[in-house]
Amino acid sequence: MKYKVEVMIGRPREEMLVLFQDMAFMKKWQPGFQTLEVLEGNPGEVGSKSRLTYLSKGKPSEIIETIVSKDLPDRFDFLYEAKGVKNWARNRFIDQGDEVLWIAEHEFRFSGVMKVMGLLKGMFVKQTTKDMYAFKKFAEMESKSERSPV
Repeated sequence: MKYKVEVMIGRPREEMLVLFQDMAFMKKWQPGFQTLEVLEGNPGEVGSKSRLTYLSKGKPSEIIETIVSKDLPDRFDFLYEAKGVKNWARNRFIDQGDEVLWIAEHEFRFSGVMKVMGLLKGMFVKQTTKDMYAFKKFAEMESKSERSPV
């Protein structure tokens, strides 16, 4: 299963990417995110693997994230693996001056009993869109708070 979602972020690309890469901000925009544990490699670099733990509807889940390629500021690609699921997430960031167009292309492969999930493409597109808009809101609000007088 493959699909693409695009979101315009109202922030310059370089600033947006600082927020996107900083693991300390993940709880601010990824619903249910609990922990990130580096398993191997240097965090944020190609080849590094991390265990991401989430809580959804009171149930914990784990995803192994591998950074597949990193050609910033243009591209940042990941492989996410969970039981019966592999998700290649290819992220492109198109500079638009004071904004950036974030294009996320996802390719899922399912095995075993998870193959039935491949029939629910709409659910996956909806979740990706929701997550991207959560980041958009965070990045744009973070920008406004920086401009606010203290």
